[in-house]
Amino acid sequence: MPPQKPSYTPYIIFGLILLIVVGVGIYLIASRNSSTATATNTDVTDNTFTPFGRVPQPVTNNGTAYNQASATSTRNSPMVVPTLRLLSNTPVGGYGASTTASTTIVRWVDRGRGNIFEAHGDNSAVVTISNTVVPKIVSSVWNKDLTAFVSTTFTDNAPGFATLFAEIRARVLPKVATSTTSNKTASTTSKGLNSSDITGSSVIVDSIQQTPAELKGKNLPTNIITYATSPKKDKIFFIVNSNGYGVGYTATFDGRSMTQIFNTPITQINAEWPEENTITLTTKGSASYGGFLYFISPKTGSWKKIIGPILGLSTKVSRDAKYVLASSAEKDSLTTAIYAVSSQKYTSAVIKTLADKCVWGNFNLNMIYCAAPAQPVSGLYPDDWYRGILSGADKIWQINATSGEIHLVTSIVDQSDRVIDAFNLGLDPKDEFLFFMNKNDLSLWSFDLVTSKVQ
Repeated sequence: MPPQKPSYTPYIIFGLILLIVVGVGIYLIASRNSSTATATNTDVTDNTFTPFGRVPQPVTNNGTAYNQASATSTRNSPMVVPTLRLLSNTPVGGYGASTTASTTIVRWVDRGRGNIFEAHGDNSAVVTISNTVVPKIVSSVWNKDLTAFVSTTFTDNAPGFATLFAEIRARVLPKVATSTTSNKTASTTSKGLNSSDITGSSVIVDSIQQTPAELKGKNLPTNIITYATSPKKDKIFFIVNSNGYGVGYTATFDGRSMTQIFNTPITQINAEWPEENTITLTTKGSASYGGFLYFISPKTGSWKKIIGPILGLSTKVSRDAKYVLASSAEKDSLTTAIYAVSSQKYTSAVIKTLADKCVWGNFNLNMIYCAAPAQPVSGLYPDDWYRGILSGADKIWQINATSGEIHLVTSIVDQSDRVIDAFNLGLDPKDEFLFFMNKNDLSLWSFDLVTSKVQ
């Protein structure tokens, strides 16, 4: 019987199994390395610490298109916009807010240099609009479309302050060759500039990257004591100190077409223009003197006393001039009340705070938003607060002037990295965002009333 040949089948099967195992192992290792590389590339895009979603303020717009119409598609940021947002960590010299169909826009001026910045409510980007140097801007009020503002600027000359009108205009650039066609040129013409006008990126001229806009302006009359914008933000009211008398004028927002409407021996006074036919004047508050609130007709200049004399009086008048939020001095404290103009009756506002720390709704006319210390702080009001002697950690409250209902909007200290003594409160036209400054460091903040379900 011939010898049988050995069978190689088991070896072949074993070899095939080994090849399959090795192949699967190589595939898994390659897939893992690919995933790791992808994650690493994503994670290194930005290592900057940005509290509350605020990106570092750029010197220019870095090629970002930021017109209002395309805000959602061109300005989206991967960072979630927080409900309480730090807009500017550096001191601010005033701000203005506007609303489009898709978002809320806020612009502010840097207190030190005069740079103009812009942010939208639906993304975390902060864009530099203008880097024109206008130093020492203390405060400002803005027109409706945020293309111009009137500001108080500190000067080295007596009496120490000047009032300026400034307009944000498209920068006039020298003709430069485009990157695609060398025989073509690009230029920008000078015109009033709002967010919908700014559609292109910044242009590099002589190796210096320029912002798309610059400030152009002029001095308003000297010795202006106080000023306020009209409800439509197309006019301005101001009082000039003329030989010890206060002379009141109305004018277009840029200070032209001045019309004198009154003169008065009162010069220590604050002005508001809450309703089209009502300008309000409140004597500057002090616990040592009785204060008064007057309503003045911008057409005839006639005066009507509304409140006074009340010690330490400060006021905020509703947008329809039907209510007055009034704060007054008490012994080592203060009281806050809502005054109905028609019935001449007071109702307690429940919270105790200065009227200077409150704002009336633009859309919901009977709503008031106030910042009030979480814990009462004893002192001489309002004097010690004006001098900076007193400061508190605030909460934000909403008060309904009609029903008397009161709601806590936010306890700021729980969401911020600092103690905030809020002042200069403001709202956009739809009452969707509340803006305020911190008296302790002059930083600018916003609070989203929609996502927080406060309306």
